[in-house]
Amino acid sequence: MKIYYNCEHCGQVIDMIEVDQVDEVKFGFDCLTAEERQDIIKIDSVANVMYVHSLCDECIESLGLVNVDEKEPETKLLH
Repeated sequence: MKIYYNCEHCGQVIDMIEVDQVDEVKFGFDCLTAEERQDIIKIDSVANVMYVHSLCDECIESLGLVNVDEKEPETKLLH
């Protein structure tokens, strides 16, 4: 299965990986609630592709979610 990571803010493709099987623990998907999974992960079973919506580094910085000088996460939340 191909897994595409896309930025939900700017639409940029962050990365693409190909795996034989999706390990939910390895990818951290097991930590998501059912609602978060529905919002973040989309699966095209016909094409055998998974789309994961995240934020790219540029958008994280432009949205002020990281202290640019220290590259440490701020305590701001999007929700």
